[in-house]
Amino acid sequence: MNRTSCVIQFAAIAAAAASLWSSPITAKERHTEQRGRLGATVESVLAAGRGLNPALRAAALETSAAAAKAAGADALDDPVISDSYQYWRDPNVFSGHAIVVTQAFPLWGKRTLRREAALAELDAARGRERAAQDTLDERIKVAFAQYYVASRAVAVNREVIALAGGIHVAAEARYATGRSNQSEVIKALGEKTASEIEGARLEGDRAAAREILNALLARPAGAPLAEPSKLRSIPAGNIAVPLLVERARGGSPALAASGAEISAARTRAELAEKAWYPDLTVGAGPLIQTNNRPPGVAATVGLNIPLPWGKEASEEQAAKAQLGAAEQRHETAVLDIQSALGEAAARLKAARNGAALVARKALPESRAALKSTAADYAQGRGDLAAVLEAQHRTRELELKLLQLQLAEQTMLAAIERLIGGDL
Repeated sequence: MNRTSCVIQFAAIAAAAASLWSSPITAKERHTEQRGRLGATVESVLAAGRGLNPALRAAALETSAAAAKAAGADALDDPVISDSYQYWRDPNVFSGHAIVVTQAFPLWGKRTLRREAALAELDAARGRERAAQDTLDERIKVAFAQYYVASRAVAVNREVIALAGGIHVAAEARYATGRSNQSEVIKALGEKTASEIEGARLEGDRAAAREILNALLARPAGAPLAEPSKLRSIPAGNIAVPLLVERARGGSPALAASGAEISAARTRAELAEKAWYPDLTVGAGPLIQTNNRPPGVAATVGLNIPLPWGKEASEEQAAKAQLGAAEQRHETAVLDIQSALGEAAARLKAARNGAALVARKALPESRAALKSTAADYAQGRGDLAAVLEAQHRTRELELKLLQLQLAEQTMLAAIERLIGGDL
């Protein structure tokens, strides 16, 4: 093999191998070009999802419904108009219509309790709305991370295809000079073909991730998205689970909604106890006689009579049971969040440590080995098996790093949903 062909082969393989550790998507030029485009950053898709997703609009409408109920919770019942007719044959005895308008007035602070219960239910609806937004944010963050990982995996595989093409060229050149046999050429070509097949699968993964993200954004299927430019940064240092639990107690919308449900149930229970106290009904109206006598005035005053075998006892028992159920649901929610935070923090730490080891140690070592074996093969030294083994190892580590980064993003999104804010 002459010196010129050796240099050409070396340049082809070295360039392809070098592309495996370049920074293809986070380059400054592409980042500038894609800034602000939908899909380029997680912030862009979060903003779009909060404005377009129908689940959030439904939650907002439920909050509006609760607010409307609270506005009229302490209003009086509608008045009742009644006509009572009496007739006597004796013209000297009253005969006529008593038209009376009556109004019931709840006593003992019942109207205030109704309003307080409705306001607590409004707080619960607001908490559920915020929880729905946090849940959507988590799903969007994870879907964006999947979209990024799939896009980056496609880019890595394209670099592998380029490297496999360079190896195939070198194998043909060595075969032409009698320095290798035809099986190496066939093996190198098979490696390139296998990488192209893998590329088709990865393209499908990226398309699927894009469609998931579009669905969360309430966009049509097939709607274009910009290439993702970067993932969110992962907080450094140890994450103390007790501190996360305290943040969740103060910031979790799910716990806020649960606490508001307890307040509403407690107020409803107090209102059920007040049902044993009677309410006042008063009425008045004209007395129109039909026996040619002048009209008069009719008035009425009434009290309802709560009976031990009436509905009050069952409603009081139901209200107390609902209060107990609300308290138990709250305690269950606290324990579930505590458990989920502990698991997510542990998994985040493991993924972060694994990603650091791969990125700082294993992957640079593998890239150096690939560069060295590729250069030796291009210059007529070494064998094809060593190059392919180094290539496989580097690709596996690239994909492993991407999966660890996806795990980091998934756990970070879960933690932020549980605590009700950014970590």
